[in-house]
Amino acid sequence: MTHDRFSSRHILIPGAGALALVAALGCYQSIALDSVGWALTAGAAALGAGTILAFTRSAAQSRQASGDQPKTATPPRPEIQGVREGACTAPGEKDAAPDAAAAPSHQALAQRQPGARTSELAATAPEVPGAQADEPAAAHGGVAAQAEAAPAEDGSPTGAAADGEPAIAHSQLDYNAVSERIVQSPDPLAELKLLVGDIRTRMAQTDGEDAARELDAARLPGDAPLVPATRGTGGDATPDAAVLSPSPVERFVARMLVEAGLFSTDTELPRMSVVRSPHSQMLFVRVEQRELSYLARLRVLKIEAALNAMRYACTYFDDPQDVTEADCYKLTQGLATSVCAQSPGLDVPLESEEGEDPDGEWAVRRKIAAAIEDMQLPYRLEQHFRVNVADGNVGFHVDLTPERVFPSSVFVAGLGVVQSSREMRRKAASAYAQRVAILLAATAFRASSKIRHAWVIGTVDDAHAHRCYLCVDFDRWRFRRLDLNHVDNLPRAMRPFVPNMRVENDILRPVEQTADLADSRFSPTWRHMPVGLSSRRLPERLARALGAPSVSGLAIEEADKRSLIASDIMLNLCPPEEHDATRRNVRMVMELAGNDPDPTVRSAAERLVRGMIDGTVGTDPMDVGEEFVRGDALDRACERAKECLTKHDAAGAKAVLDPVVGPVDEAGLFSDKGGVVWRYFASYVDRTLYNRQHADDPHALLLVPDAYFAAHFYLSVANLALRQTDAALAHARRLRQMAPLDKHANLQLVRCLEEAGRADEAMAALTEFLRGAHDPEAIGLGYYRMASFQMARGNALAAQACYQSAMSFMPSITPIVVMEVTGLAAQSQGEKGGLALSPMSQQEVEATLGYHGVPVAPTDEISKTFMECTRASMDAEVYPVARNFVSVLAAFDPDDVILQVLDSMEGVPDQ
Repeated sequence: MTHDRFSSRHILIPGAGALALVAALGCYQSIALDSVGWALTAGAAALGAGTILAFTRSAAQSRQASGDQPKTATPPRPEIQGVREGACTAPGEKDAAPDAAAAPSHQALAQRQPGARTSELAATAPEVPGAQADEPAAAHGGVAAQAEAAPAEDGSPTGAAADGEPAIAHSQLDYNAVSERIVQSPDPLAELKLLVGDIRTRMAQTDGEDAARELDAARLPGDAPLVPATRGTGGDATPDAAVLSPSPVERFVARMLVEAGLFSTDTELPRMSVVRSPHSQMLFVRVEQRELSYLARLRVLKIEAALNAMRYACTYFDDPQDVTEADCYKLTQGLATSVCAQSPGLDVPLESEEGEDPDGEWAVRRKIAAAIEDMQLPYRLEQHFRVNVADGNVGFHVDLTPERVFPSSVFVAGLGVVQSSREMRRKAASAYAQRVAILLAATAFRASSKIRHAWVIGTVDDAHAHRCYLCVDFDRWRFRRLDLNHVDNLPRAMRPFVPNMRVENDILRPVEQTADLADSRFSPTWRHMPVGLSSRRLPERLARALGAPSVSGLAIEEADKRSLIASDIMLNLCPPEEHDATRRNVRMVMELAGNDPDPTVRSAAERLVRGMIDGTVGTDPMDVGEEFVRGDALDRACERAKECLTKHDAAGAKAVLDPVVGPVDEAGLFSDKGGVVWRYFASYVDRTLYNRQHADDPHALLLVPDAYFAAHFYLSVANLALRQTDAALAHARRLRQMAPLDKHANLQLVRCLEEAGRADEAMAALTEFLRGAHDPEAIGLGYYRMASFQMARGNALAAQACYQSAMSFMPSITPIVVMEVTGLAAQSQGEKGGLALSPMSQQEVEATLGYHGVPVAPTDEISKTFMECTRASMDAEVYPVARNFVSVLAAFDPDDVILQVLDSMEGVPDQ
């Protein structure tokens, strides 16, 4: 505390000198001006200077008297001495650097010995910050009433507080303020460094540099020095702005962040942001870089764990004033050892939402994902899962938390807070991995009574290798016997399931991975069969929801059959260097496709064979497959027309397409007639919603080739560029007839009507399009176009509502909208009904759109139908359709639960 006394003396003495100068000046002015006021001022200043000098002299004599008394040395406690001798020094650190156990702390030094009196502890303990009797009471004026005594490790008051001496004034960490600041900050690392720097500075000011060096010692080798504080922690302040000693929670948070590598210089930390989960309220660090070194990844995970440790320490305890630093460490360790207790037993199922089949694929995946997002865990849970309800299997692949992410300091009974060894961290990581596996299995079993097996695969991918540490098949019957509230004996809990894991000295060792999420038990390959080639019939409930009696009724690819045969052709091609390769390839193609009942397949086979014989088809397998699938005249013409339009050669595109498209239209090859309608769909969502809208239509639906739709689209664009509006409009109407839900067809029709001077028809077509729009991009483009029509009519508020809606659904359009709105606002400035720049609330937007007859997209009817189709496509296990629906749903609302459901849908298998 010499630093504090030295600073106080050097502050008081200059103040006394200043008052003496004021007194002298007052005397001179009172005599010169014969002023009573100056005389009173001089007297007051002289009295103040004399008081300060007398006080300083008295304090100096008191310190000298106390310094002459012999001090009683306290021998170190045996357990503390043992820790000092056995502590391992990290590479690059000085041997004399104090660690968590060796440095003097309030808890270790103030802990009551059995049979010792409080006065004896106060007399023999080393100097405790804030407990000096010779400090003036004014130094703590206004603080003592708010401050609490620094508690010992067991929560009892220190000797100074027990003797009635002034208690230490502590601040309290305002978690809400700190978390909000780092969540909103573009540079959360800088905010955290300021937080730690503030705590370290106040430790030095109130406890002395020795206490602050304890925090410095927690830095990793080579770390940058702690930054000086320029911002407070958001804690409580005293009225007189006295420096408050950091609370034990603040010290705990600072130490956790320092040990996590916040100031590390051995690797560059990535750009990051901090987000708060709306489900669990946990804090997550989001990395804003694609590439990340393994060491930087560990730093990110450990900083994230420190942030969540701060959250738990600030929100768990009822009275933060009674919390010690040891309590915070015990809480962190207790959370890791009791994660299973947050799951009820299997007799408490996870809740289903309205409209869900409780045992359907959608409901089970959503419930598992929601339960995972709600979990309260000390470390980030990185996992992927697969579900196969029909076979009763759920599989989890967990990226286990590496041991280097676990705290560098731990609480040990009898020793207090000590530095953790690598063995301690590996044991903690091994136990935590097994408990997380049990928790995930419980979640799977609670999701559906039909789940009979929950597999958990735990691996670690470090910078050098992929290692599997556990692979467990939990079955429902044995799992029922587990008491999730008391999973203390891990070997006993895991033994009934015969896990594939090797435990030595409570540490998991690598084993061979015996299961994978790509296994058919979790991911049957038939789920990915081309929709148009499937012969599966749908149950009545799912058929009604999807608008089709069979899976093939959801197809959108006219070329499905050709694509399947093309893959067989490419696999069976003879290399060109082999003897008689052309003849053998021709025979193979004709055997695979020459007698197919599909006329498009036979035509493709004949075309490919001619190309092989005359040498116009290359020998590369990809070229052969492309020729078989899309080698007809219409496809080739579309490719050339697209190139012309890219070069702004509209006349060339028209010249290429007219000779090919004209004969097809004249022959009526794709015209609606004879009980058959020809349609084009760009997505499975379009097809399914069309099925729902035309469920009672008795006509058979056939798919037009993609090239036919593209040809009409290119012709409409080319004619519009050539100012041939009528021809462009005719092609646009044909597009709208073929693809009534397609956004490109609808928006092209609106554009052609606008160019033709039919604004009312264009607005009517756009309104009808918005009424059925079902994906964010389509809605955003629709509102963007509607805004221009509303502005042309003088409806400035309606235009603003449309612009605002367009930006909310399609953020990428924001720069264009901002430029347009700014220009229109400048033009209409001062005019009545001009465009305002102040944003509207969502209620105002909806009210304005409704008043002007513009639909609020997506409509309630579309939203309801969309969700019904999403659930049904997942329950039917038609993955191409389900993935399309869930992707659009995630685009509307990128909620973590929806994203996990999307991730749970495995990709197309290699075979």
